[in-house]
Amino acid sequence: MPPIAVAAGLAGLGVLALVVWTGPGPLRLPGLPSSGTGTNWALPMSQLVGRIAAVATLGWLLTAATLLPSARGAAPKTLTATARRCGRQAANAAAVWLVATLAELVFTLSEVSARPAGDVLDRHALRLFVTSTGQGRALLIVAALALVLAIIARTVTTTTAAGALLIVAGAALLPPILTGHAASSGDHAVAVVALTVHVLAATSWVGGLLGLLSVARLPLASFGPALRRYGVVATLAAAATALTGIGSAALRLGGVEPLWQTRYGVLVLLKTAGLIAAVILGAVLRRRVVNRLIASTATTSPTSTTSTTASTSTSASASTSASASTTVSSGGVDVGRTAVLGRFLRLAGVELIVLVATFGLAVGLSRTAPPVDDAFVPNDPNRALLGYPMPPAVTAWRLALDWRIDWVFLIGSLLGAGTYLAALLRLRARGDRWPIGRTIAWFVGLFVVVAATSSGLGRYGPVLLSVHMTQHMLLNMLAPIPLVLGAPVTLALRALRPAKAPHRSGPREWLVAGLHSWPVRFLTHPVVVSINFVSGLYVLYLTSLLSTLMSNHLGHLYMNVHFLAVGLLFFELIIGIDPLPRRLPHPGRILMLIAIVPFHTFLGLTIMGTSNLLGSGWYDRLVRPWGSSPLSDQHTAGGIAWSFGELPTFTVLLVLVAQWARTDDRRNRNRERRIAAAGDVDVELDAYNAYLARLSARPGGGQLPPTGMTTVPGPIRPPRPREAADNQEPPARGTLPSA
Repeated sequence: MPPIAVAAGLAGLGVLALVVWTGPGPLRLPGLPSSGTGTNWALPMSQLVGRIAAVATLGWLLTAATLLPSARGAAPKTLTATARRCGRQAANAAAVWLVATLAELVFTLSEVSARPAGDVLDRHALRLFVTSTGQGRALLIVAALALVLAIIARTVTTTTAAGALLIVAGAALLPPILTGHAASSGDHAVAVVALTVHVLAATSWVGGLLGLLSVARLPLASFGPALRRYGVVATLAAAATALTGIGSAALRLGGVEPLWQTRYGVLVLLKTAGLIAAVILGAVLRRRVVNRLIASTATTSPTSTTSTTASTSTSASASTSASASTTVSSGGVDVGRTAVLGRFLRLAGVELIVLVATFGLAVGLSRTAPPVDDAFVPNDPNRALLGYPMPPAVTAWRLALDWRIDWVFLIGSLLGAGTYLAALLRLRARGDRWPIGRTIAWFVGLFVVVAATSSGLGRYGPVLLSVHMTQHMLLNMLAPIPLVLGAPVTLALRALRPAKAPHRSGPREWLVAGLHSWPVRFLTHPVVVSINFVSGLYVLYLTSLLSTLMSNHLGHLYMNVHFLAVGLLFFELIIGIDPLPRRLPHPGRILMLIAIVPFHTFLGLTIMGTSNLLGSGWYDRLVRPWGSSPLSDQHTAGGIAWSFGELPTFTVLLVLVAQWARTDDRRNRNRERRIAAAGDVDVELDAYNAYLARLSARPGGGQLPPTGMTTVPGPIRPPRPREAADNQEPPARGTLPSA
């Protein structure tokens, strides 16, 4: 581990120790036992050690999977020796993460049970804690994932395996978020999502910097491209960290005055100051050091670059010696490069220390009571369930204009609009054209998503099943139609540039690999799509799952995401334009549409005919002083499900017929061009006529063979068409044909 990483860890521990020392002690009620001073100090320290180990694990996996180029002269996905060393370092960090998480589990149990840590070290207490509490289950999941990383990361040899482990490391960061302060805030769904993005972005920012510092002695031919890629990651991660941090703090503070009037607010200000200092250091690093370091690549001789690249694939020590020899042979240029590299190490090390110190503040912040505690309001139980007070009586006017922003879908839609526009601008700058109809369809679909989640529908959806059903229909049956007609994947494939050397994979290559991966093949199989589209409805509405998801602060968000995702997959198979591993012929698509969509009607009739209240575990807990009874509103919801699907189905059928006609027309034009190129000779038609003649010449064929023609024994096979994919739509320009 680099010495600067040790210094950064000590800085984080020192800041946390100062926060714990100056903070109030644990609450002790008279007559009740206490967990002791040891737990009060050991719990936050174990939390910080676990966070730092998690950052190191994710950072080294990020470096191996995406930042460092693949090995030359080998398979495209083979890791270099330095990248494999990063994998081993990630495994060591994951082992520390595992031990710290187990220690955190013990000390957390000590704190919540108000018993010293030595008294809770028995199997019965630990088993009860991890099986009956959300905190215990979350820590157990983190420990299990850290164990997997500690075992597998040591043997990783390909970028695909390193990328998969990177996803596992990111997933291991999430369970504690669901049991922290964000999960108990008023706008709990928004707070949890904001904190999730905040943690992932900050971890990528700090972890990537740590990974770069550990490979900074690589030859410039490898370190320069890694530095360029990290610049993009750091910029996006810093922006996401700042925005989500501001949003999370605003939700918890509830105003401006608590910033300087409460301990929580002071810690927020200190953490903000640390992040601002890190951003300034990053800007200075980029302007004065990184650009010069990358620019010096052009002055490095090809011979020395080749030799240093070859040495990189052997061992880390060999790469260091090769870099030293390059410095000697190149003279003053490489001496200047060494000076610039030293400045980079100093500035990046200071930035890493500042960022890890803010991690210490973050752990102290997580153990400080926020000034706004709106998770439980005795006089308003609806707010504890909904996250906001019970809205007034529903009207069409309020459904249209009484908006309550769903920041998850709004930000997602804005990102979708921005990236789509950026891709269009890149195509226009290149001189390529993109159909205006696809652009209009994409933005219409995004507007439907925002209206379904952030208008009055989003406010009244958790209150009335009829409004919730309307949301479901808009997200599942209406919004996916224009979204898939916008062809975002095709646009991305045309707009994204291939990876620059020495990298052999980038966003475009990752997208293509994802389209041909086995998860996409499985999820886009017509049978799987049909089962998901149908069974999800009945499992949700006709079981207790509806009450469970509505009662969970992320359950309603999950339902909306599920409705939209399943609808996108279904309509992508029916009328989509983007490349997929497999597509049904047009008659099969029509049959699939006609066979699947009526299940909405059956569900609506079932809901209208039942006398049992669906989601009773949720709707019985709400205190709604206006409107019809929950059972009457349920019958209205069934009527919406029964009648809503007709118009989207008819629209999709028209689009499908139009696409079929265009496909036939395109096929005929291709055939005419082939005939014209062959000199007005239809090779396929002549071959088919000869095939029919041979059939009729066989005994029992109905006709005698022509004079001079003898029958050929054995089976007669029809001629194979010249182009097997003639009945399929050709891939769009810039795309790769599907497998």
